[in-house]
Amino acid sequence: MSEQSPALILQVAVPVPLPAPHFDYYPPADVEAAQLQVGMRVRVPFARREYVGVIVGIESQSNLAAHRIKAALAVLDDMPLLSAAQLVLLKWASRYYHYNLGQVIATALPSTLNQGKAAAVDCAPDAVWTVTAAGRTMDAEQLPKAQQRQGVLLAALQRSALGHTEDTLSLALSNPRRTLLALQRKGWVAQLPAQPTAATQAPLALNAAQELVVETVCEHAQQFYPCLVDGVTGSGKTEVYLQILQQLLVCGKQALVLVPEINLTPQTVVRFRERLPLPLVILHSGLAESARLHAWLAAREGQAAIIIGTRSAVWTPLANLAVIIIDEEHDPAYKQQEKFRYSARDVAVWRAHQAKVPIILGSATPSLESLYNAQQQRYHYFCLPERAGTAVHPSYRLIDMRQQPRHTPFSVPLQQAMQEHIAAGQQVLLFLNRRGYAPTFMCYGCGWIAQCQDCDAHLIYHDFSNELRCHHCGAVQSVPASCPTCQTADLHPVGHGTERLEEQLQALLPDARIVRVDSDTTRQREAMPQLLAQIHAGEADVLLGTQILAKGHHFPNVTLVGVINLDGGLFSVDFRAAERMAQTLVQVAGRAGRAAAPGLVLVQTHHPDHPLLQCLVQHGYNAFTQAALQERTQAQLPPFSRLALLRADALNLELAVQFLDRAKACAEALPQSSEVSFWGPVPAPMTKRGGRFRAQLLIQAEQRSALHHLLAHWLPQLSNQQKRQYAAVRWSLDIDPQDLM
Repeated sequence: MSEQSPALILQVAVPVPLPAPHFDYYPPADVEAAQLQVGMRVRVPFARREYVGVIVGIESQSNLAAHRIKAALAVLDDMPLLSAAQLVLLKWASRYYHYNLGQVIATALPSTLNQGKAAAVDCAPDAVWTVTAAGRTMDAEQLPKAQQRQGVLLAALQRSALGHTEDTLSLALSNPRRTLLALQRKGWVAQLPAQPTAATQAPLALNAAQELVVETVCEHAQQFYPCLVDGVTGSGKTEVYLQILQQLLVCGKQALVLVPEINLTPQTVVRFRERLPLPLVILHSGLAESARLHAWLAAREGQAAIIIGTRSAVWTPLANLAVIIIDEEHDPAYKQQEKFRYSARDVAVWRAHQAKVPIILGSATPSLESLYNAQQQRYHYFCLPERAGTAVHPSYRLIDMRQQPRHTPFSVPLQQAMQEHIAAGQQVLLFLNRRGYAPTFMCYGCGWIAQCQDCDAHLIYHDFSNELRCHHCGAVQSVPASCPTCQTADLHPVGHGTERLEEQLQALLPDARIVRVDSDTTRQREAMPQLLAQIHAGEADVLLGTQILAKGHHFPNVTLVGVINLDGGLFSVDFRAAERMAQTLVQVAGRAGRAAAPGLVLVQTHHPDHPLLQCLVQHGYNAFTQAALQERTQAQLPPFSRLALLRADALNLELAVQFLDRAKACAEALPQSSEVSFWGPVPAPMTKRGGRFRAQLLIQAEQRSALHHLLAHWLPQLSNQQKRQYAAVRWSLDIDPQDLM
C-alpha cells in the first residue's frame, strides 16, 4: 500500500537502461520548493553511483514507501534546461522507440551537460575569423611542414569572402583556437565581433517549379505543412531552401536544417552564410565540446537564426522555430544504428507537427516511405523535374562486363571515355563503394582466405599499411609471410578496393592527376576540405571514391561518371538493398553534367538485363520506385506494414536463439498478439560480429498502433526474462529498422 510522502517528490529521468520512465527523489535538504522546476538537472544517487538526471515531474506524494526514497544530492540549474515543449518531444520519442526516457534525454544533451557542468561557456566560439591583406599574400601550401595546421586554416580563410567562425573551422581542423591565435600573432588573420554580415551573393532566378515550392511553403508558414520536394540532381533544391528561409526567418524566427553527413556540412554552411546575413551555428559529433555547448545554448536562447547539423541536431532546443528542412531525406545516415535507435527524419516530422511549422523533405531519390506518404496525401508533393540553368540530365549506358577483358576493372568503353574527357580538360568521377586495396586475401595454393576471428567476414587487405583489417569490428592483423594452412608463400589480394583501383588507374593513365576520396584518405579532419579544394581548383583529372563522393557535392567540371560495380545491391537478403542501389546510382550519376557540358554515366555490370536495373536506366528513378512499391505491397513490406526488429547476441548462437524463442512464446501468449506476426528467430545475416553471435526476431503489423500496443505489454516481461534466465544475453529493439543485416 502506498504511503504519502511528507515532502515534495521529484520525478527524475535517470540515464540507466531500465524500463521505468523516472525515479522518485526528495529534494536536496538545502533547496527550497520554490526553486524547483520541471526541466532542471539534478545530481542523484542510484545503485551506488551518482548520475545527472532531469526533473520531469514534481508531485506531492509517491507510490513508494518513504524509507525507500532517497534525496537528490544537488540541483544543477537555476532555470529549466529543457522547456515543456522539449520534454513533450523527448517523452514521445521514449514511448515510440520504447527506450528509457533518461537515456533519450542524455542523447539530446551535449556531453558537458550530461557530466553536470554549467550550462554556460567561458568564451563563445562564434566570433568571425577573416584573413588579412598580409594573409592573402601568403601561399598556404608552401608553409613548412611544422606549420601544416596553420596552412590548413589559412587556406580555408583565403577561400571565404565572409570568413569563418571557430566552430566552422573545426570542421577542417580539430581544436583550431591555438592555431588561429598563432596566425593572428603573425598578422595573417583577424578576429571580428560576432555579428551578421551582408550577403555576398544575390538570390538566383527561380523557374516555375521552384517558385511554386517557395510560394506555397511560405503561404503555410503558421501551420504544420509537410512537403516532399522531389528534385532531380542539380535542380536547385538548395536555392529553394535559401529563398524560403529568406522569407520565413523574420522577427527572431529560427530554422533547423539537417544534412546526413559531417562531410556535407562545410559546403552547406558556406552557401548559407554567403546568402543569409543571419546568425548561424552548426551542430554535429565532430565539434569540440565547448563549441557544441555554445551552439546548443545559442539555439535554445534564440540567438542563432539558423541551425545546421547532422542527425543529433534534431534534438536541439529552439526558442522560436519557423521551419525544418531535411536535405537528402532518403539517406540511411539519419537512422541511429546503435543504442537509442531513432530516425532523425521521422523525429523531425513529429517535431514540426508539434510546433505547427512547415517541414521540407528534399531529395533527388526520395525514400519509398516518403513517396508513399505523398501518394496518401499525408505529404504535399512538389516535383523539380529539370536541372537549374542550362544543365541537362546525364545519359546512361550499361556495359556488360561479361564481354570485357577480365584482367582489369576498367572496361574498354570506360577507358576510352576517360581518355577523351580528360583530353577535353574535363573531370572524371569513378565510383566504387569498397575501400581498401582488396576485399579478399587468399592463398592460390590451397584456397585459404584471411578471415576475421571475431566476425563472419573476410579481412580487407590495405596495401599502404600492409595490414589486414576487419571493416566491421576494427580488428587489425599483420600480413602473414606464408599461408597458415599449407605454409606456401603463394598469397595474393583478390578483387578491387579504391586503393587498388587508384594504383591500376595511375598505370593506365600515367599523366592523370588522381584524387582518392574515401574514409581512409579523409581520416584526418582537415583532409576532406583540402581534397575538395583541390578538385574545385581543377587540380584533379580523376575523382575516385566511395559514397563520400556521391552525396550532394557540386563538381561543375565532372562530365563522366564511371560506376565500377553496383551488382551487390541487386541480390542482397535485405529487402531495402535494391532501393539503396538505385538511390546510390542516381546520386552518383547526378555529379555528371551539372554545368554547360553534358554528362555521361557508364555503369559496369555483370547483370545488364536485370529488370530493376533496366527500369532505372531506361525510365528513371520514379518508374523504379513505382515498380518497387508494387513489389512491397505484394509482400506487405514497409511502407505497407510496420516492423520492429528484436536483436540478441551472446557468446554462443544457441543461447541468443533460445532467448528469442522464449521471447516470441511470451509475446504470442499476449492478447495483443492477434494483429501481429513474428518471423524467426533466425541467425543474423552476419551471424558473428565482434566475437559475439547474433540472432534476430522480426515483428510485423499492418497498423502501427497494433505493433506499439503489443510492444508496450511485451517489453517489461522481456526485461524480467533476461534478468532471471539470460543475463549473458544482450538484446535491443529497433523500431522501423533500416538495416536487417
